[in-house]
Amino acid sequence: MLVTVLGANGPTGRLLSKQLVYAGHTVRALTRHLDAGGLAGLGITVIGGDATNEKDLRRVLRGAEAVVSVLGTPYSKQPISLYSESARAITRVLADGPRRLVVTSSAALSSWQDPGMSWAERHVLLRILARLGRTLYDDMRRMEDIVTAADLDWTIMRPLGLANMDSPTVYAIAEDHIGGKQTARRDLAAAIVEQVTRTDYIGKTAAVATTNRSVSIPLTIWREGIKPNLKRS
Repeated sequence: MLVTVLGANGPTGRLLSKQLVYAGHTVRALTRHLDAGGLAGLGITVIGGDATNEKDLRRVLRGAEAVVSVLGTPYSKQPISLYSESARAITRVLADGPRRLVVTSSAALSSWQDPGMSWAERHVLLRILARLGRTLYDDMRRMEDIVTAADLDWTIMRPLGLANMDSPTVYAIAEDHIGGKQTARRDLAAAIVEQVTRTDYIGKTAAVATTNRSVSIPLTIWREGIKPNLKRS
C-alpha cells in the first residue's frame, strides 16, 4: 500500500515511516524540511511541502491509498492553528482522493479520568499539562471536529503523554480512552501502522497506552513542554 505520511520529519514521524516500510508499505513523506531526517536509504520518497497547502497535498497524495498525519508542534502561549488548518486542507483534498485517514490527537482531550491515577497526578500534573497545552489542545479539538465531520474512513489516535522509550515495549489500544501513564512513540507508530489497514476503528477514536514501562513524567513534561518554550523565548 502507498501511504503518505505528514509530519514524517518529527520524532514520531520518523519511527512511523520506518515501521511502515518494514511492514511492506511504500511511503511518501511530506515535510517542510528536506533533510531526510534519518529516512534516507529506506526507499522513502521525501517531498518538501506544507501540510496546510492544498496544492502541496494534492502533489504528495497522488496515487496514495492512505494518509497518516503525525503533525506536531510544541506547546505555546500563542494561538496554534497547525492541526485545524492541516485537517481542513487534508479533508478537502481527500474528497477527491483516498478515503483512509489516520490523524494523531491527544488523550488530554478525553473527559475521562483514569481511576488509577494518584492524587498528585490528577490534581497537579494534569493541571500543569492543561495550562501548558491550552492553545494546543484547543486546536486539536478543532481538528477532531473537522475530521469527524468529513465523509472519510477516518481514525483519530489519542496517545497518552508521548515519550521516547527503549524496546521492548508493549501497548494496548481501546476506544475513546485508556488507563495508563504514557505512550512510547514507537508504540504509537506501531498502532498507526496496524490501523492503516484495519477497519475496527474506522469512524472511531483509538486511545493508545504503553503497558509495560514508563519514564519520569515530570522530566517528560520538562523536555516536551517547558524546555522547547524556553528555547524560543
